[in-house]
Amino acid sequence: MYKMFFARCRPFHIRKMCSSSPTGPSSTGPSSSSMSHRFRPTEFQKTILVWTKKYKNKSEVPPFVSAEIIERSKSEARIKISNVLMLLTALASFGAILSGKAAAKRGESVHQMNLDWHKKYQEEHKEKSSAK
Repeated sequence: MYKMFFARCRPFHIRKMCSSSPTGPSSTGPSSSSMSHRFRPTEFQKTILVWTKKYKNKSEVPPFVSAEIIERSKSEARIKISNVLMLLTALASFGAILSGKAAAKRGESVHQMNLDWHKKYQEEHKEKSSAK
């Protein structure tokens, strides 16, 4: 029993990722470190880079961009889109409130519309049954 208890209480072994130092043998030349984490952006990614104002226009985007810049601009674009959608949702809610208040002033209500629909449906049913 004690073995089971202590087996559960042991701290987990934390594995750390290898990080290459700038003076290490893996980065012997300037081209190997500058090209190792760079990607060719797609047209959509170029659009996002321009929209998040990382570059002035699509023609200024270099052929290879670091993954950090692409991911950061994607995150900024997600945040901008979320903010716009939240604003549109708030405006639509405000519009629905105003529309509902205007309908209440006119005397319209869902309950009254439902009663009118049932009355109309019953009249149509009576007409069909009398026509037979």
